[in-house]
Amino acid sequence: MFGRRRRQQEEAAEAARESDRRALFAQLATRPDDVCPFLGLADDRVGYVDGSSPEHRCYAFGDPAALSDEQQTRVCLDRGYGTCPRYLRGVLVIPTEELEALRRPAPSAASTAPPPPSRAERRRRPVAAWLIGLLLLVLVGGTAGVLYFGGGLPGIASGTATPSPTTVPTPIPTPSVAPSPTPVAGSPTPTPEPTPTAGDIFVGYEVAVGPGDDFRVFLVDDAGEIVESRPAAFDAESRGDVERVEAPNGLLHWRTVGGDYDGFSYIRDQSGAFVIREVYRAPDGSRRAIVLEPEQT
Repeated sequence: MFGRRRRQQEEAAEAARESDRRALFAQLATRPDDVCPFLGLADDRVGYVDGSSPEHRCYAFGDPAALSDEQQTRVCLDRGYGTCPRYLRGVLVIPTEELEALRRPAPSAASTAPPPPSRAERRRRPVAAWLIGLLLLVLVGGTAGVLYFGGGLPGIASGTATPSPTTVPTPIPTPSVAPSPTPVAGSPTPTPEPTPTAGDIFVGYEVAVGPGDDFRVFLVDDAGEIVESRPAAFDAESRGDVERVEAPNGLLHWRTVGGDYDGFSYIRDQSGAFVIREVYRAPDGSRRAIVLEPEQT
C-alpha cells in the first residue's frame, strides 16, 4: 500500500515537472528569432531585456553562465545565435519535442495576408484599366501612322538596327586574405584565412596554441579575481572555442568552452603564447576569420 502511494506521488511529481518544462519551452518558442532561447536573467529563466545587461545569463548547459557585452550583442541578441558553440552543445540534451518548439519560427508581419481592397479601390480599378487601354490605343495608332506616312520612326534610318548597349557584368568581390599579425615568440603560426565580408555571421572566438608543456590556464570569478591556476600541455598545435570576458576590474581573459580545460581562461602574458581568432561563417557555410593582434587579447 505504501509502495503504491509512493509511486503515485513520484508519478505526480514527474508529471508536474513535465508540465513545467512544456510551459517553459512554450514561452521560449514565442521569442523573436534574433533572441537566443537559452538567454535568461540571473533570477528569471525566461526573462531578458533589450540590449546587453550584466543580469543576462546563458542557460544552454551547466550552471547559468555570465556573458560579456560583446557576446550578448553579436551572438545572443542576433540571428546568428544558432552557430554559437554553447547553443549547439545545449540543444544536444534537449528532448526532441521541446527542441522542435524552439526551432518553430514565430509568425512575422511579412506573412500576414494583406487586407481586402476597400469599396472605393474596387470602383477605381475598372476606371484605371479603361484609361490605360485608351492610352495604349492612342500610342499604337500614332506609331502606326508615323511608320505608314513617314517611312519610319523619326531619327531612325529604315532598315538599320539600333545597337543595344553592352552590359558590363558587375564583378563579384572575393574575400581577401588577412595579413598575419605580428608574431609572438613561441606562438603557433596562424594559417591565413579569408577575411569576413558583408553578410557573414560572427560565430565566436577560438584560441590556438602550439605544442608545449609551459602553458597555464586560470579560473577567474565574476569580479575578475584569479581563484585557481592549472598547468596545461599540448602535443601538437591545438584550437578551442573561447568566450571573451572583460571583468569589472579590467581583466580581459578568454574563457574556454568545452574540452579538458572547460571554464578555465587564457590570460595574456600569464598563460604562455597563444593566438585568438575572430571566426565568421559565410552564407555558403565557409569559414572566415581574423587573427587579433596581441594587444587586442
